[in-house]
Amino acid sequence: MASMEPTVGALVEVTVGRGTVRFNGTTSFAPGKWVGIELYEPKGKNNGSVQGVSYFNCKPNHGVFVRPSQVTVIPAKPERPAPPVCLKTSRKQTAARPSLSHQRTSSTASARAGPSSAGVSPRSSSPLKPSTKVSPAPSAQGSSTTPRLGSPTKRLSLVQTGGLQSRKSLARTVSHESNPAFSPTVASPRQTESPGPLPQVKRSKRASSPPLPQVTASLRSVSPPPPPSAFAREPSPILSTSPLKPPSRPPSSLSLLPQHSQDEQELQELRAKVRVLEAKRADDARHVRELEMRLSEAESFVALRPKLQAKLNQLQTELTASRRELADSKQISDLSETKILDAQEQLEMAMLDKEMAEERAESAETELEELKERLAIAEVELKVVKEGGAVEDGDAPDNIKSSLAYIQLEKQNERLKEALFRLREISQETDLDQRRRIQEMEKDVGTLDELQTQYEETLIKLSNAEVQIEDLKMQLDDALGAEDLLVQLTERNLMLSEKIEEMRITIEDLEALKELNDELEENHMETEKTLQEEIDVKDSELRERRRKIESLEDACVDMENTISQFRELVMNLQHDLDTLRAENQSAQQESATAASQTAAMMSLNLKLQSSASKQQAKTIESELRGYEAREARELLSIVQPYLPQIYLESDSDATSCYLLFQRLAFKTDLINMIVGQAHGLPDSLNGPVADVLVGICEMRGRIASLSNLCKRFAAVLRRCDAESFLNIGRLYLELAPMEKRIDVHIDLLRRDEFREMECVSDVIKLQAQFDHLAETYFANFDHDLGERELGYASAFDLDLDMVAASMGLAKTSVAAIMKDTDAALDLGGYDIENEFFAPLQKVLDQCKGAKSLSRKLIKRLEELIMDSLALKVSLIPQLQALNNKVSELVNFGIQLAQQIMPHLSDARGEKEAFQLTKVLSFVKQVTSSTVGKDRKDGVTSWEAVGEYIAGLVNEAAALVPLAMEGVNVTKITGNAPWVVRVKEIKANTAVNIEAERKVAQLSDEIQGLYRSLKSKDQSIQEAGVKIELMERRMETVKKHADTIAELESELAKARKQERAYEEAMEQLQADLDALEQDNAKLKTMTVGPQREPSTAQPVEVESIAVEGSLETSYLLEQLEALRGTVRFLRMENSYLKSQDLLREIQTLPPLPEPISREPTPPLEPSGLSDTDSESEELSSPPTLRSLTTETKVLYRDVIRFSSTPRVVDLSELNANRVEGKTKSWMPRNKNPAHQVYERKMEAERLSRRVKGLLDRANAIAGAR
Repeated sequence: MASMEPTVGALVEVTVGRGTVRFNGTTSFAPGKWVGIELYEPKGKNNGSVQGVSYFNCKPNHGVFVRPSQVTVIPAKPERPAPPVCLKTSRKQTAARPSLSHQRTSSTASARAGPSSAGVSPRSSSPLKPSTKVSPAPSAQGSSTTPRLGSPTKRLSLVQTGGLQSRKSLARTVSHESNPAFSPTVASPRQTESPGPLPQVKRSKRASSPPLPQVTASLRSVSPPPPPSAFAREPSPILSTSPLKPPSRPPSSLSLLPQHSQDEQELQELRAKVRVLEAKRADDARHVRELEMRLSEAESFVALRPKLQAKLNQLQTELTASRRELADSKQISDLSETKILDAQEQLEMAMLDKEMAEERAESAETELEELKERLAIAEVELKVVKEGGAVEDGDAPDNIKSSLAYIQLEKQNERLKEALFRLREISQETDLDQRRRIQEMEKDVGTLDELQTQYEETLIKLSNAEVQIEDLKMQLDDALGAEDLLVQLTERNLMLSEKIEEMRITIEDLEALKELNDELEENHMETEKTLQEEIDVKDSELRERRRKIESLEDACVDMENTISQFRELVMNLQHDLDTLRAENQSAQQESATAASQTAAMMSLNLKLQSSASKQQAKTIESELRGYEAREARELLSIVQPYLPQIYLESDSDATSCYLLFQRLAFKTDLINMIVGQAHGLPDSLNGPVADVLVGICEMRGRIASLSNLCKRFAAVLRRCDAESFLNIGRLYLELAPMEKRIDVHIDLLRRDEFREMECVSDVIKLQAQFDHLAETYFANFDHDLGERELGYASAFDLDLDMVAASMGLAKTSVAAIMKDTDAALDLGGYDIENEFFAPLQKVLDQCKGAKSLSRKLIKRLEELIMDSLALKVSLIPQLQALNNKVSELVNFGIQLAQQIMPHLSDARGEKEAFQLTKVLSFVKQVTSSTVGKDRKDGVTSWEAVGEYIAGLVNEAAALVPLAMEGVNVTKITGNAPWVVRVKEIKANTAVNIEAERKVAQLSDEIQGLYRSLKSKDQSIQEAGVKIELMERRMETVKKHADTIAELESELAKARKQERAYEEAMEQLQADLDALEQDNAKLKTMTVGPQREPSTAQPVEVESIAVEGSLETSYLLEQLEALRGTVRFLRMENSYLKSQDLLREIQTLPPLPEPISREPTPPLEPSGLSDTDSESEELSSPPTLRSLTTETKVLYRDVIRFSSTPRVVDLSELNANRVEGKTKSWMPRNKNPAHQVYERKMEAERLSRRVKGLLDRANAIAGAR
């Protein structure tokens, strides 16, 4: 059943879901056969109409069109085959149908009361799935039965379009093969003569249609169990409007009894199914009640959601505020810690000052005691002197007083007294200062102890705050989990409500089916009687017709015998004629083959003779050339030792480089010629084109470009100056290995093993390297003017081959698909010869005209190059314009082939049909993007291509006469560089070369010794710098070791404090658990009497909310405590910042000057950065050490710069050229010009750094 073709009304399944077939046939939006399906769910794409054409009607997004191969027909439950029913009884039923159909509206209750009578008539397949074996009957009979049997079908279609998703489980069909007697193929001829029953059928249709709107009302009221045939059967196929066919054999009239027994069995099965459906309906009712209970629970959760959301918002705001305050407290604690450290350092400095002051006071006291002793001694001596003077010289006091010693002693005495007084004052002041400072230090120590205790308290509070924050986070996570639960419950509620609606709809549909089944049972009884009467009438007619058929069959048998005898005679004559014709053809073929063989032998003999003569001439010529080459090689070996040494050192590589470029050009041209001859280019482009030719044309273009570059290089070397000749000759060692790649491909070509892809990849690499050479060494020469012009012309010629190959490939492929008998063709009403082949052939003919002009131009340029002539520079823009235009044409051909070939491959693989409209759209799209960008309105794509090629041909035709004129030809002048070098070498040989060579060797040795000395000095300086760095590192390591030891001690202390804090936290947690238990008990005691017995879950939610509010209040109290601690810390911080601390700092004595030591040399900017700023001045003069380090770094950078290869990345540019994107965007760092510019800028930066280093070295040398 799943493999048969779906019919209209069948239940099918596709990838997007299940549905009913509403359309089957061809459409206007796409070729082929399509099946329109009405889906049960809104997963479709339309409402039965596509592009304004309506094929069937359904809800929006319920319709979909698919191929018949993607449709799977869902089989119905199979039934046991019923025995054949007597045709006589069906005739009686047919005859009795008008009266029964008229009485159906008044006898509905009686028909329902007798279920046994309702199940008498057998059932065949569903009208939604008509049998494929029903053959059409005459049109008169079909038209007569259509209006009478249409009302039940209409009622069924009304119910079916209501979206009954559950009837696929209730459908059951009986095949036409199991019950052939009741197939809907019987039509009475009397119906056309007596149209009396037709109005009655129409009235019965109107009478049976009103109960349909009341189906939903009957659903809501609890009705008695439905009749057994309510859900188990579909409408009878008698109601279908298909044309009828008379049966071949009349059934027996005694077969009604087995049919009644079969109907009773079906009735019992239907009753069992009704009981199963009633049980399912009870289960559905129970599910509905459960869903309603869950819905009420979800509504209660939804009612609690705003409270939880408000609580969650409040907790979030409090959490953000507490985090902010915690961050402030952490900042304040960090500031306090830094200030404590500063105060400790100041205290240590003050203690040191105190010790110094005490030492000074002690020294001052010792000096004071010494002075006191001296004063006492002086006083004693003075008294002694006074007494001695008075005793001995009492008479002469004036002499003593006037003596000089006396005066000096008095002055000294006065000075000593003044010094004593000053010392006493100073000692008193210093004592007072030191006492005051000691008191202040003691105060500072007390404040530090207070700060330490406050710091410890703040740490404890911070740990408590962190614990509280963790609790708040846990509560917040719980609240978020509750919100997720609410969301899940709401979603589940919505899903359950949707399921309830679906169940209601299915129940309504089932009740509607029940009503419809009752009506169909009544109609079935009526039609059974009428059909039985019709069957009786048909039996008599069939007997008469059988007699006529038997007589006709006998006549047919006689006729067939005579016809068979005549056919045998004709076959014998035909066989004899064929044998004669075959003998005649064989004789003619033998004579023709003999003549052709003789002619072939004659032509082969002539060819062999000519080839032998040619081969003999070639061998003679090759032997002569080989002898000339050997003689030239021997002459070169003889002459080479006579050449001076300077030629071998300098000019030999340049000459080899010139010959290398000429060899490369010759070998690449040879590869191009042999490959072209092997594939018959360009003559092979005139016929069928294979895809290999497109790649060969592209390869020939790349090889020709490389050959042209080599010819340009050789032309430049042939006429450049001697210095450039020698400079380019230095590249010979780098360029020599490139020739091996070309030799490998020539060897493969000789062995007939040529690989195109490898050749193309090698040519692309060589092209990139030679482009770099052209930009670096051959950019400023005009000696290659003729070769450049020849390159433009040859590129134009090869691009035309590429255009012809790509367009010929498209034409050949389309012609092959047209000849393919297995491919499906959809020409869309167009003539492919006029729309595609003829315009394409016209374009190819225009390309041939352009090809002839390009050959003339190439021949003219080759003649000019042979005579050392070239076209003027003014004609180069025209050649470039030709190349640019033909590149657009190449893009058109390649893009057209790239878009057509996938479509043709799909058509060959039978994935889709070949569509000419699609190919023409490809042509239009490619034309608008390439050659037809500026085309006018009303011009077709092929006309735009033709106009573009015509313009190209006109430009080429205008350029060829200009090239032929002598006015536009210029002479390429220049002497060969080796001629100039011969004169120089001859002049240099007159000088004493040996002496100069020795001088050069000695100068090289001196420079080597100077470099070695410089390197040794540099190594010595570097070793000194390294030693100093190691000493500094040792000092820093020692300091780090000391700090690590201090940190370890602090870490041990912190761990001890952490253990203490953990013990305190455990104690607090135990207290908190006890308080929570007490709180829970109190809540249960207070909330218990107010609970409602009906709903338990909302009460739990309220208790949780109350508990959350108590916890929130507790957290708010803790937050207030944290705010108080933060305010206290701020006050302490302001106190630390007060004026008292400033006054204490000001009263401290100045610190002693530090011990002067040699400062470490500062780190100078060495100019190693890549910035271009030259206006930065050094903050300190450079030293020798800094210059050595900078010299070392600069030397390393210069070596790295010179050792890195000067290669420009051209892969992105080549990829764009391969893809035909001549003006496509690329990143700046991948642009070759930008890469060259960066290389130049780096060289300039290095030169600036070298100049700056030389200037600083000169400055140091001048300063010394």
